[in-house]
Amino acid sequence: MQAEARQSGADALAQLPSALLEEFVRQGVPRNFRKNTIVVNVGEPADALYLVLDGELLVYLGDESGKEVELRRLGPGEYFGELMLGGDLRTASVKTLTSAKLCVVNRGQFERILGKRPDLAFHVIQTLIERVRTLTDSVRGLALMDVYGRVAKLLNETARPGKEDRRVAALSQQAIAERVSASRSMVNRILQDLAAGGYIAASRGRIELLKALPRRW
Repeated sequence: MQAEARQSGADALAQLPSALLEEFVRQGVPRNFRKNTIVVNVGEPADALYLVLDGELLVYLGDESGKEVELRRLGPGEYFGELMLGGDLRTASVKTLTSAKLCVVNRGQFERILGKRPDLAFHVIQTLIERVRTLTDSVRGLALMDVYGRVAKLLNETARPGKEDRRVAALSQQAIAERVSASRSMVNRILQDLAAGGYIAASRGRIELLKALPRRW
């Protein structure tokens, strides 16, 4: 419950207040991206900040074999690329999960906005702190929990209210496997057992939580 509250707080914090959002839009350049387009790649020069005006994006790390680890998802009012203030290269990759409209603000413009708007600088600092906390919790979970514990934690944190007091997580088995650093076959076994026990109802890209998940698998 505490982790879920923190996740909700992080989501709210990441969204810019309307006045700051309008300042970005005035200074930036709008760009449209198709679904499944890589916007930035890890290791590329970090020369701009991106504000999400519409659509959903995935922040992730990948290796040469094509394996990906999801770091977080972004929606309207959120932004990425602020870490360019502390380095010259991208530390993660970002791609679109849907068609998206972004506002691109180059480094010089971003620094000028920060100089004029201390409230924006404070917002960026708060967002960075919360993202570090979230990553710390994720690493702690990967290090100290077994695979079932990580799956259960992810389902509880991402589930939202559904029909008849049920909570729904919009996650595919592959997405779960990537986020908990486990094989898809292992995730499939866990979900099948939970479904057999009446804890969840799973369909394509959607998992309904029917009752509290067991502490152990």
